[in-house]
Amino acid sequence: MSKGTPDCITEQYLIVFGTVIHWFARHEGLMQEIMATISGADVTSIKLLTSGLNFTEKRHALFSLLRHRAVPVDQIDQIQNYIEVLHTYSPLRNDIAHSVWIEGKPQNSIWPAWLKAGPGTAIKPMREIGDDAKGFIEDEEDKVTYTLDNLKEIVEILERNYVGFQEYVAGTGLISANPV
Repeated sequence: MSKGTPDCITEQYLIVFGTVIHWFARHEGLMQEIMATISGADVTSIKLLTSGLNFTEKRHALFSLLRHRAVPVDQIDQIQNYIEVLHTYSPLRNDIAHSVWIEGKPQNSIWPAWLKAGPGTAIKPMREIGDDAKGFIEDEEDKVTYTLDNLKEIVEILERNYVGFQEYVAGTGLISANPV
């Protein structure tokens, strides 16, 4: 480990961080495949059109298109259920991508450095609320401290969710058999 990396951020943590980011990217790619299939466009074109969008914006684009193309409500609801799992872990993904991490409390845990004083102090997590993220809410219960085992459990949840999501949309014909 380099001298620029805190001792508490081991290679194992970095691997798990990368895996969380990877599963988000896979989910977003699947969302783009759905958009391509229902719009009749090729996946590369949709990826180019949505490359500058964040997760929330891609989610909004997907659901707008699903409603426009009159996809059955039960299918939209099922897709919403899969994407809700991502919404749950978006704060973690954002902290991984945009925060330096330091040793947390309890021992053997880490948290984003922006929370330097730690949970239960004057600094509390503020998270975006609503689909358009036009407001923020203070959340006492927001998870900001993680052990390696916590993060590995989240990776497993994201992987299971992706597999289920991919199988569902393939089974309903919402993605093509040969995505680009």
